[in-house]
Amino acid sequence: LVTGDDQGTVSVWTLDAKLRPKPSPGFRCAKPNPGARVSHVVVPDDLEDLTEGAEPDTFVFYYAINEGLSDSGHVCMGVDNAVNDTAVSPSEKPTSRKIFDAPCEIHAVLHHDGVGNVITLGTDSTLSIFAPPADANAPSVKTAPWRSISSTKLPTEGDAEVAWTQPGVLAVVNDRDPSCAVRVFDLNTGDNYALVPPARRKTAGLPAASMPARDADPSGRRLTCVCYDAASRVLACGQRDGRVTMFRHTGPRALHRGDVTTADETKENNDEGNEGNGGNGDAKSEASNDSDDSDSSPEDAWRVIATLDCGDVSGRLERVCFGPQIRLLAAVATDGARLCVRVKLNDKVREGVSVVQVAADSVVVEATDGSRAPARLNTTERGMQITGADATSSHLLVWNSSQAEVHAANGAGGFNRASSFDWTGAKSSRGHANTFASSSSSGAQAMAIHGSRIYRSVPGRALIEVTDLDGVVTDALSYEEAQGEAGFLDCNGDYLCVATASGHLRFWRLPSDGEGRARAHGPTSGSMIPPDVCGTVEGADRSRADDGDEEANDGLINSGRLPFAVDSVKVNCDGTKASLLFATVGHTAVRSTLAVYDLDTDGYRTFDFKVTGRAPETHAWDSSAPNILAAQTSADEDATEVTINKAHDATVSPYAASVEGVNGNTGRSKAQLRQHAKTAGVVVFTLFAAPRGLLLQEAHPIPTGFESLLGLTAPSLFVCNKSAAHDTGGGACFAVTMRDFVGMEHLDPTAKSALLTFNYDLAVGDSDRAHARVKKVTEPALWEAMAHMCIKNKRLDVADVCLANLGHVRGGRAVRDSANEPELDARVASVAVHLGLVDDAAALYEQCGRHDLLNRLYQAMGRWDDAVGVASSKDRINLKSTHYAHGRHLESVGDVSGAIRAYEKSGSAAIDVPRMLHAKGMDDHLERYVINASSPELTRWWARYCESSGEFEKALHGYQAAGDFLSLVRTYCAQGDYEVAASLVEESADPAAAFHLARTFEAMDEHAEAIRFFGLAGRHGHAARLARRCGADAELMHLALRSPPEMMLDSARYLESRGELEKAVTLYHKAGNAGKALELCFGHDLFEPLAVIVESVADDPDADPKLVAKCATYFLDNGRYDEAARLLVKGGDHARGLELIAEHDVVIDEALAEALTPAKGEDPTSEEARKALLMRIATVCKNQGSYHLACKKYTQAGDKMRAMKALLKSGDTEKICFFAGVSRQREIYIMSANYLQTLKWHGDADLTKHIVQFYTKARAVESLSGFYESVAQVEIDEYRDYDKAAGALRDAAKHLAKSKADGADVLMRSLEARTELVEQFVAARTRLAEGKVADAMAQCETMIADPRSRDEREVSIRIGDVYAMMVEHWYQSRDLKRCRQLVNEMRQDAGLQAEPYLEAAMLSEIEGTSARAEVISPTEDEGYLHGGDEEAAEFYMDEEVDSDGG
Repeated sequence: LVTGDDQGTVSVWTLDAKLRPKPSPGFRCAKPNPGARVSHVVVPDDLEDLTEGAEPDTFVFYYAINEGLSDSGHVCMGVDNAVNDTAVSPSEKPTSRKIFDAPCEIHAVLHHDGVGNVITLGTDSTLSIFAPPADANAPSVKTAPWRSISSTKLPTEGDAEVAWTQPGVLAVVNDRDPSCAVRVFDLNTGDNYALVPPARRKTAGLPAASMPARDADPSGRRLTCVCYDAASRVLACGQRDGRVTMFRHTGPRALHRGDVTTADETKENNDEGNEGNGGNGDAKSEASNDSDDSDSSPEDAWRVIATLDCGDVSGRLERVCFGPQIRLLAAVATDGARLCVRVKLNDKVREGVSVVQVAADSVVVEATDGSRAPARLNTTERGMQITGADATSSHLLVWNSSQAEVHAANGAGGFNRASSFDWTGAKSSRGHANTFASSSSSGAQAMAIHGSRIYRSVPGRALIEVTDLDGVVTDALSYEEAQGEAGFLDCNGDYLCVATASGHLRFWRLPSDGEGRARAHGPTSGSMIPPDVCGTVEGADRSRADDGDEEANDGLINSGRLPFAVDSVKVNCDGTKASLLFATVGHTAVRSTLAVYDLDTDGYRTFDFKVTGRAPETHAWDSSAPNILAAQTSADEDATEVTINKAHDATVSPYAASVEGVNGNTGRSKAQLRQHAKTAGVVVFTLFAAPRGLLLQEAHPIPTGFESLLGLTAPSLFVCNKSAAHDTGGGACFAVTMRDFVGMEHLDPTAKSALLTFNYDLAVGDSDRAHARVKKVTEPALWEAMAHMCIKNKRLDVADVCLANLGHVRGGRAVRDSANEPELDARVASVAVHLGLVDDAAALYEQCGRHDLLNRLYQAMGRWDDAVGVASSKDRINLKSTHYAHGRHLESVGDVSGAIRAYEKSGSAAIDVPRMLHAKGMDDHLERYVINASSPELTRWWARYCESSGEFEKALHGYQAAGDFLSLVRTYCAQGDYEVAASLVEESADPAAAFHLARTFEAMDEHAEAIRFFGLAGRHGHAARLARRCGADAELMHLALRSPPEMMLDSARYLESRGELEKAVTLYHKAGNAGKALELCFGHDLFEPLAVIVESVADDPDADPKLVAKCATYFLDNGRYDEAARLLVKGGDHARGLELIAEHDVVIDEALAEALTPAKGEDPTSEEARKALLMRIATVCKNQGSYHLACKKYTQAGDKMRAMKALLKSGDTEKICFFAGVSRQREIYIMSANYLQTLKWHGDADLTKHIVQFYTKARAVESLSGFYESVAQVEIDEYRDYDKAAGALRDAAKHLAKSKADGADVLMRSLEARTELVEQFVAARTRLAEGKVADAMAQCETMIADPRSRDEREVSIRIGDVYAMMVEHWYQSRDLKRCRQLVNEMRQDAGLQAEPYLEAAMLSEIEGTSARAEVISPTEDEGYLHGGDEEAAEFYMDEEVDSDGG
């Protein structure tokens, strides 16, 4: 609890274990200034949505302080840390601080939950919005001031009242505002608008003395207070004079910024159009006629639902507030408080009598058939407020919680009060005084009258008391005590239905004479309402119901086992069915489900009005038909589509099966069901209660001004108009004919019953009974009505019979012709049109998506705006044709401007607008239209029209504006202005204009000009023709080459006759007559043109073979074998061409080789010939040195060995390696490896790798062993690297061991011996390095003496290397004498030169002379295995080859 005082101090209080308040230790208020007082304290509803980075467990609030000395104020924020068990010592800083200043005193403070902003309203009527610092994580955020983000000055001054409505939406009223409006500010969207309460228009039920004075003061309408109830979405605003106006928000609920709405979240519409308000005032409910189109304003979402008058207020009304109970409203005035109760009005029709409650103390009673004049009953004088009413044909019963009155009808059409009694037990009962006297002490809330008996519920008892018309208890209808008291009673005919507090339905059959004893009807223990009859109730408050607090629902009965409360119950005329509406516990909102209990099946059937987008309000059964009922609905903006769960078991949950039946068996789509979802006002739905479910029959929008449903007696719905009763003092009940019975009002009851039964049979799908009823009918009016019903139920088979009986030829023809339409709705709609059901036809076309037919229907009806709208949005393929038809229609009715617009939209304005205006003689309008249209096509037409009329000046201007140079040139030529025409052609370069001018010059024998303009026009054939005729041979060749082929041939023949053979050959060739061109070349030895022709023939894949052969023969005869061979090959004579190539050594290139290669065929014989030809081609290519082509052809012939041999001759190492890799043949692998060994492989690691891989893949272990021996030899000879040489020899021995060839063992012994000798050298060098000189020297002497080291046929050590090792050792030891001895021994005994083995400087120093020659030994960088990566160089050491293929 947070409190503030007039000293500017704020305190935070908590409760101890004994619920005693104590100051919170976690809050310390800042010291206020002198004269400061706390005016407001605001605690956010969303404490978890904190600002300024506060701790999650802290308690944050805001308070406003007004400075009395400076007439200003400011807002502070307080933080209480006691939740974290953190106490604040007096020495610590206060936990509250000022967050912003206000320029004037603060009149109201609000917190914007979900956003974190604070809104203030000053005494100067300035509405300001303050937001926390932008960066909530900044270090200085706890000390930084808040920022103002908005400031709005209201149009009036003085104190104003402000309240939240929806999240983020403020409502402000001011008693100084002369507009008397509620100003609404939507902080989410920035919209602001005004809601104006209606002016007072009735005075019924108010003290007469007070009304004139209050009505005379116009300032009494000014608003002084406002409040909002979020549960019912009702905004109440109070006026000075005590009137209160109720607005309800019918649009979607506003959301906080950042709120997320799930798809299945729905909110019930709390609109109860037939409700009133208790107190001394008005109980009138006003319907809104605002449209719900997409262009509606925000204020259209609010509508006035009721007004009430709190009576004579001395002073003014200061405050209104909704109570904790959902049907209470408190109104506080200067002279006291009023408590207003919200009750349901008892409007009904029963036994031909309507009862309409027009005020809290007034009802109007009248006969539905007009046999009795309206009578008004007013209880104002007796101070009785009516909370319930019932009537029969002879009596009227009204009551409230304490008393009841019975009025009897008199002969004058009015009612006389027959009796009046209260519920205090004053009157005794007859024979039951001791039994029932005490039961009436609490008052009855539900009553019904039947004959001369009154039936009433007893609060707290499972009992229905039966009294006479004087209120004396004569009998009692008891039932199980566990079922609780009776909350609702309804009587229809001779049957009574009761809904109990535990959710049970009980039925009794009442005596027909109204005086006997009632008998139980239906199940013995009654029917228990299933808890899930209307689905799961999310968020229902069960605690209040469980505690038995039934007053919390104030008239709604509910049991702890039910998640909802019963709102109303109605019984049908034969007592076999009862319908129920439900309300959410703790709310006034009626749920969307209408349930019907069927005594015959002992099951429930439901219909969920969410599928229609509307919310049910009241319901009623037909007074004579037991299976038809009506439900009054209002718009429900929060309604969502219902998903049908077909998995429900109809036996376990029979009510669920009915929902499935509605959508599955009525043939209505979701769009058709929601057709009236946006309809303003009241819509009544009629339904059939069938064994398989509630079947929606028809929707009946009630005309504007009618407010609620009273009842129905087919074919009429009875609705009330309370405004008419107030304004005229007449009746309030009016009959509206049901749509299926329009024009059938004159039928007798038997015919009406037959029509209803027929409609029911169609609805339940019983076509046999429907056919039988059609056969029994003889009246044409009934046939027509039945046909209409067939259209509603989409039964064309039955409709065909009705139309045949009716003699409706066009309708019968429509049934047959519509059979070609694939959609059932389209077929039904085509028949509906002929029956005059145009609106139904349009709805059907819309439902099945046949917008083309809907467009045609609107056109036929003359509804052109609708037709254009459909074409624009859904039938765009017919949009232009629709505009054209609209234009023709407007033209026929004389609307020229409208027709022009329609023709323009259709795209036919260039033709139809001139036609229309010219036909109407409106040439001036036509000229202006052409000028304003700026259409080249239209302007051209106008110019031609002027030219035909002789107005050449206008025509030239028109042609110029349209850019029609042809017409300009034509007109100038017609006038003889050739120079102007020629200059125009040259400037525009228009081909058509140039051609016309050229033809003109040709006609004038101006050949030169004609040829020139023919050329500008691109008509070179005409120019060539003219050049031949006038002998202009110099220009003929140039023109002929740009002419069509026919003209080229004509020019070629002309030049041939004139002896210009080369030109003729060129033209013949260009024109495609190559044969004639070759004939001239052969006959006159024209080699240059011939070369060009032959080249083109050789390159042409579609050349004539005979022509090719002819050229080849010519070249062969003239010794030009190259061209002859190519032409022979092109002509398909590959064998002869190849012979000519081989005989005359014609070089074969890639193109010729491909031309020689025949295509593959399926014939094996031709395949052999093809391979033979490929072998010949490859041989010729190899002989010519084209080894790559030879390899390719050998490969195509399938001889890869010869292909590899040819490729080896090319020396292309890369392609050799690639070919070996793709060939995968052992011999090719070996050939490739052998070839690679001939290269300088010891300098290329890639070559070495390929050699090893190829030998390995070929499993040639002997060759691989030999290659390793070569590697060892290179290591010794080139690099003196005996370590690697030893490794290579070991690898050679390892691979040789896998060989199974003869003599392999001999080779192995030799290899092992040499390996041993090399290893001895390595060992000796190792001993020298270790300092074992004697052993090393001895071993060296042994190697020198070993004869194997001198065998040059085998790989072995070099004696020179042994001597060099010894000399180098003694040289390093500086024993030059021994060095000289070893050098001499090396030269004399071994016969070796010392220079290759010893460095020159060393040798000079040993011999005592300078180096005679510089011998450069190879370095490691130049060696095969010593260049690059060591690991890459030794890769071959890891290769394994299995000689047996393993």
